[in-house]
Amino acid sequence: MNKKNLRASAAILIITVIWMISGYFAQSEPVEYKATTEKESVLVSVSEAKDFRLPITVKAESQAFSKVDIKSQTSEKIINVAYLDGDFVKEGSVICELDSGQRQANFKKSEIDYDSSVELNKKGLISESALVTAETVYETARIELARTKIKAPFDGFVENLAKKGQLLQNGQVCASIISLSPLKIVGNVSEVTVAMIKPGQIAEIEFISGEKFNTEVSFISSAADIRTRTFKVEAVLMNKNLGIKDGLTGELIIYTDPVKAHFVPTSAFLLGDEGNVALATVVDNKVEVVDVNILIDTVQGAWVTGIPQQTNIIVGGQGFVKEGDEVISKFK
Repeated sequence: MNKKNLRASAAILIITVIWMISGYFAQSEPVEYKATTEKESVLVSVSEAKDFRLPITVKAESQAFSKVDIKSQTSEKIINVAYLDGDFVKEGSVICELDSGQRQANFKKSEIDYDSSVELNKKGLISESALVTAETVYETARIELARTKIKAPFDGFVENLAKKGQLLQNGQVCASIISLSPLKIVGNVSEVTVAMIKPGQIAEIEFISGEKFNTEVSFISSAADIRTRTFKVEAVLMNKNLGIKDGLTGELIIYTDPVKAHFVPTSAFLLGDEGNVALATVVDNKVEVVDVNILIDTVQGAWVTGIPQQTNIIVGGQGFVKEGDEVISKFK
């Protein structure tokens, strides 16, 4: 190769090296890398809040409204017992009849004396005080005679009847009487739930026999039991056919005042970092995670509050998205 070609080649090489070096050290704008993003698809259920009454279940028993011992107010032998243990009696029915003895004669005499005194007083032949005395004697004799017929104070079933021929002393029991209509249903609620219960709320009593009856709360105690720290609650059961007895046990289910709540399947819930329960919802195609309050939990799901009246709840795929993600909603 001649010298002229060598010089030309050397010049080209030098120019190339200089160009490469200047390009290496020259500053250039960095190229921003943008990764392609795909929106996650989630299964969404449109939930509408409904009126929900929280059921509060307590152990309960039936109790008679009226249960009293009918006692004698005089001392005399029983000459007749009109009923047997377990019989139903009407108010005013004579249960035990005592020997009236001298009382009947005393009453007849005092009645005649009083009637005569009334006529004599009209004619001005006796004083007003004499008339009052005659009336007092008559009323005393009438009351003493009435005490020989011991009557039922109200409708009910009689038990523990005294026996015919028995000498019944003043204050001794002729019979016990129990009224079964209406009945009280009595239970005790905890300090946690007492604030949610008030008279007039609907309730249901289910006895151990399986029988169910509708009722409503009639009373809630204002003071807790000192030993159990529970509050007494009562409901009224109209026991028209008298089939429910005193002392039957069961469960009283009290339904609180309605609140707007959503029923959400168990699989939709998320567990927060602090143990809080949350739901993933979709608002304007973006994920919003909302803490909720569980009213009652069941196998199928739970009734919750804390979300709007109408909410798009993610029920499938919520584990693959996070707060603020844009998603594609597939409605259930």
